[in-house]
Order: sequence, then C-alpha cells, then structure tokens
Amino acid sequence: MQAEVNSILEKSLEKAKEYDRIGNVGKAFAYYILFAELSARRSEIEETFTDVLCEWGMQLAENNKFSDIVRCYKFSLNIYPNNPRMLNNFSAHLLRNNEPIRAIEYLKRALKVDVNFLPAERNLQNAYSMAVDRWHFTMLNDKQRNNAFEQAIRKRISQGYDTVLDVGTGTGLLSLYAKSAGATKIYACECSEAMTLIAKEVFESNNATDIKLIPKLSFDLKVPEDIPERVKLIVTETFDAGLFGELVIPSMINVHMNILDLNGMIIPMGATVYAAAIECEYIRFRSSVIFDKIKDHCLLNFNKVFVLSDDEYYDTENLEKVQINYVTEPQMLFNVNFNNLIELCEFCKDGIKQMLQTKCKYNGIIDGLITWFKLHLDEEITLDSSDGKSCWQFAVFSTIPTACHEDDILTIKAETFKGKLKCSYDMSDARSNENYTVYHLPKEIIAFLNDFDYVRLLTEVGKFQENRKMKYILDTSPFPIYGLTLLKKCNDSGILYYKTDNPILCALIEQIARDSGLHGKVHTISTYKEIPCSLDSVFIHNFDIKGELKDDHDSCYKISRNLLKTNGVLLPEKIFLMGQLVYSEDLPNMVYVQDENVQRSSYLLNTVCNHTNLDSEDSMYTRDNTTNKVNESTNYVIAEYINKYKINQIFDLNSSLYSCEIMSEPRILIEINETETTETIVNFGKISNKNRKTLPNALICWYKVQLSLHHIHDTKKDAFMNHTAIVFEDEFKDIILRNQEIKIKIHQMKGLVKIVVLNV
Repeated sequence: MQAEVNSILEKSLEKAKEYDRIGNVGKAFAYYILFAELSARRSEIEETFTDVLCEWGMQLAENNKFSDIVRCYKFSLNIYPNNPRMLNNFSAHLLRNNEPIRAIEYLKRALKVDVNFLPAERNLQNAYSMAVDRWHFTMLNDKQRNNAFEQAIRKRISQGYDTVLDVGTGTGLLSLYAKSAGATKIYACECSEAMTLIAKEVFESNNATDIKLIPKLSFDLKVPEDIPERVKLIVTETFDAGLFGELVIPSMINVHMNILDLNGMIIPMGATVYAAAIECEYIRFRSSVIFDKIKDHCLLNFNKVFVLSDDEYYDTENLEKVQINYVTEPQMLFNVNFNNLIELCEFCKDGIKQMLQTKCKYNGIIDGLITWFKLHLDEEITLDSSDGKSCWQFAVFSTIPTACHEDDILTIKAETFKGKLKCSYDMSDARSNENYTVYHLPKEIIAFLNDFDYVRLLTEVGKFQENRKMKYILDTSPFPIYGLTLLKKCNDSGILYYKTDNPILCALIEQIARDSGLHGKVHTISTYKEIPCSLDSVFIHNFDIKGELKDDHDSCYKISRNLLKTNGVLLPEKIFLMGQLVYSEDLPNMVYVQDENVQRSSYLLNTVCNHTNLDSEDSMYTRDNTTNKVNESTNYVIAEYINKYKINQIFDLNSSLYSCEIMSEPRILIEINETETTETIVNFGKISNKNRKTLPNALICWYKVQLSLHHIHDTKKDAFMNHTAIVFEDEFKDIILRNQEIKIKIHQMKGLVKIVVLNV
C-alpha cells in the first residue's frame, strides 16, 4: 500500500516540475500541494513550492479571484505554517484587498519566525499605515485643536445640549471630552475597523463604557435602531485641507435630517474659506517642470511643451517653512453654516460657489492658488488652518507659472465637484499658450525633470558613451533622459526601450523624440518580456519618489542580468544609503501620540485667548464657568492604544515639513545590494550632553547615487525623491548619559533596510 502511495507521490512531483517548467503554475501548484500534503519529504520542495504559490497567487490576483487566493494560501500555510515568505506574500494580497487588520496577524507571524525578514517588516509598516491613517497622529498631537474642541464641547453641554453624537470618533477623544463635561448620553460612530477597536479599548480604560460605540458610517445610523432618540449635539472633526474632502457636507445634511434634534447644535458651527494667488518657487518646482534650466545641460528639445501635475483636485502642503509671496491679498471665498440645513443642501450641489475679482500687488509670477479655512467651533472659538502648527495644511491649486503685473485683475473661481473644492483663476491679459502642448503627468516625473543636477549628470554620462556602440538601450527612469541622450549622441544607436502604460507620458516622449530628431527610435513597452534582443546599456531607476527603493516584482535587476550584454553598461554603478542624526520636535508627532497632548486642559485666560474673542460679558461668564470645571484633574489613557499602530519610519519627507537640529556628520550607512542580504555597523561616536537641552531622536536617511566614479548625485535636498527618517524615542538617552559611542546596525535585504540602535 505504501509503495503505491509513494509511486503516486513521485508521479505528482514529476508532473509538478513539468508544469512548472512550461509555465503552467496553476497545475504545478495542484500537484505540488498533493505531494507536500502527503509526503514526509515536503521540506525538500518548500522553496520551489513557495515560488510556484507566489506566481499562482499573482495570476489569480490579475483575474480578481481573491477568494481562490485565500483558499490556496490558507491550505498551504497549514502545511508550512512557519514559512515567512508565504506568510508575507499572503499578507501582501490581503493589503491589496484592503484588509490590513488580517494582514497584520500574518506579518507578525512571519517576523516571529524571522525577525530580519525585511519584506514582512516593510509590509507591517504599510499595514499599520493602512489600518490607521497617519494624519490621526498629527491631529491628536495638535494640542491647540484638542483644547479648542474641549472648550466648545464643554460650553455647549453647560447650555443644555447634553445628548451627544460624535461623528467619526476615531480614538474617542471628543466623546471623552463630552463625558467629562457632563453629557447624559453619548453615542460615537466610526466606520474604520482599526479605529473602532482602538476606541473600544480607550472607552474601557477610561471608565467610559457607557459611551455607545457604533461601528457604522454616520450615513447608516438610524433612530431608534442605533440611537433611541434624536440628540441635541453633534460633534465632528472630519475636515481635510480643502475642508470638504471627507464628505463632511453630505454627512452633516444626513445628521440634520435623521439624527439631530430640531433645536440641536453642531460643533463646529461653520467655516470661512479664504484664497490667495501666490508666487512660490517651492510650489512651482513640485507642480510644473521648469524646462529653462534643463535646456542649459540637455541635448533634447523641450521648447514646445509644458508639464503640469495630474492632481485632479489639490495638493496639500505645509508652507510654514517655505518662502511664499502673496501676489494678491487674501480674499474670503465663502462662509458655510453647518447649523443651517437649507444652506448645506444648497452648498452640497456641485457647481460654482463664488467668483470674485482681485488685483495683483506687484510684478511677479503666479504659481497657483492656495486656500485655507477658519473653523468656527462656536460663536467665539475659532481654529485657523493657516497656523503653521496646525494639523491641517494649505490646499494648493497649482497652475502653469504665469507672469503678472501690478494691478492686473484676477478672477478667482471656487467650485465644488463630487463634493470636493476646486479653485482656479483667469487673468485678463494672461499670455497665450497656444504654441505649447500641455501634459498632465504624475509628480514623480515632474520631480525627476526638475532635479537639474541629476539631469545634468545623466546627460554627461550619456555624452561620455558616444564612442561606444550603444545600439539597444533600456532606460527605466521616470523620463528617459539618459536613453534619449545616447540616441542623440551616438551615431550607431538604434532603439531605446522604455516601459510605461501611461498614454500621456508616451505622447510626451514621442513629441520630444520627434522634436529632437529621434523619430521612430523610441519603443514603449508594457513588460520587459517585449524586448527581443540583448542590450548594450541599461539605466535602472528603481527609486520611489517617497524616499525608498521600489518593491518591484518585475525587477529591473533580474531583467538586466538576463538581457544585458557581457560588456554592456549598467547604471548606476553603486547606490549608498546615507544617514545623519538629528533632534526634531516635529518628527515624533508624525509617528506616535504623546499622552500630554490629549489631556483635559488646565488653561487660563492667556491660553484661551489663542482661540477665542472674549469681548462680551456673556463670553467672560462662559470662560470663567468653564475654567472652574476644566481645572479638575483627569488623565486620559489614549496614546498606548493608537500607538499599537505606530511606525518608526517616515517617508516622503522634505525640509519644508519639519524643523530639526543637526547632531552628527553625515555617514554612509550601507551600500545597497539588490541581489544579496548584507549587514553593517556604523559608529556615530560620542555625543556630549553638557550644556545641551536636546538629544538626537531621529536618523535622517537619503541616497548617494554613483552613476560613475566621477558622477555622484546626493538626494538629500531638492532631488528627484524625498528622504526618510527613522524616529527613536529614548534609545539614545542612556548611551549618551553613559558617555558611550552611538552605534547603529543596518540590515539590508535587496534594497529594504532595517536600522536598530546597539546598546553597549
């Protein structure tokens, strides 16, 4: 009997290998699973089986067969429960299906098996970020916002609005404020699975289980099914930089009609939106390509094109540390009264909300419009989103940079489309762009083309190849400067292969090639498998604009090894990860919540004045009455629950987002190796704590890209990509107090990096 079973298993294994060889991974998987389930030799095929499962899972994903993916992975994990690759790959599918909570479970299992399995470490950070949006952390650390909402809630409840619905409760902070202010009944709704779990833990730990937590959107709430009767007070803080991006207007209309008492109130009461035209080089370089500087270095013809960002609505920017000039005086666009249902219903209709005219103050350049808002929590308390320390940022509506003159008339138009704000302007004597073709493309391409030093280096390296025969070229960068330069400079060059599925980018490349005398020499491809020949040169740009290397299944490095000729040119030659120790107050607020920022305030008049106008006798009475109650001591336990989802690495950083104090010289952390796992230890030396109020709490990281020995590009500032930061809490403190050297260990796995502090 056993001999027959062994014979069947051997035949299954042969068939699995044969189907794998010819590329039929579905049938290969079926035969492998039979062998793995029944054979005592299953460990012999574990790696091959995992490869086949991975490929089969991706094919199922392409055909939207998610239930089949789940079934295949769960069955496989019953056989190989401690396979970190399998656990990580299944988690990646769960993340693509927007199931971060389930993914976290499997990722933790993978890291329990292998703490240095960096793909799982990176996916765990992604899962935390998907489960809990990162803006929750900056919002909860905005102490001014928290204090203002607490005061407004306390005032309304003292006026008799004592039954409350907290819409989009998040961690439940506003509900806790309502409870401490004496509300008799409190309901809190939240649609996010992770935030509902957090709010449940928060309420339990703060003796607030009488707050009814409802895991629903406010649109789905019904009286009396979910809430027994209409409430007297609605509190919500579901606003983005453009005020309406979180669908707050339809939400408020719904609660007016279905949840709020006819004599009830909403916090906030309303908002005022402002706009101005600005001149800002920082915005200009992030939203449009400045070809004038490229022309000084590049052999290509960019004379007839404009490239603008393809953002449909607006970008968000913290402009506190950026030089901006107001071309026009700030103008009030409109007011929104959240307590007036008729106004809300009218405002909810898409269309033009305001058109106004304003004059330019000086001769300059208009780079776009910015908008911000004042959020009126009640008759006295107002929050201003243009405050540089606010958790909100400016909404930026970028345009083609346009010259303007003093006293030029601008017509600013504000409208809503699909519930979101859109702003634009017309200028009576604006220059015509009829001779230009405008292309709207992703910011990655704009940042790449605006990195003048990198464009110059790529052009120079391309020129240096002119005496070599470069007939077939592959350029994987956002825009093929290097490849097009080779075509232009090398007489023997033949075809440039460029991979993209973006038709607008294809059209731009075709126009530049045609205008540069290279018509017919650029072949756009969808996959690298379409390349029919060996390549003379490959330029690999495997960088993500947010500050890391891309996790590319269709790996450029694998392709280059298969397609590049033995004597072919592969760029860049080397990539180094750089690092520098800093102290920053801003960076920790982006990754974890500090408990002191969410506690009930003990503010007095001088603090309250930051948010209120206390001119009338009524407001003074409210202030005094409120202050007496607020001074009671209560410590909320919130941070430990949301910080379960904290991450230690921040991506997409630029110097405008934060302030920092430099604490060390830059160091090379490690050389990136796309094919191997490597490890190194870097010594930053001793950092004295004498006469020093601050200690390092973050490591800023960026790249040095060595195209050749004499062409090296540093991406720390004004580069084609932003940088990253590793945030530490107290890891350095004891080391510095003991007067010891700061050493960090860097573990690198195919471009992914893990950094830990070594405790001596």
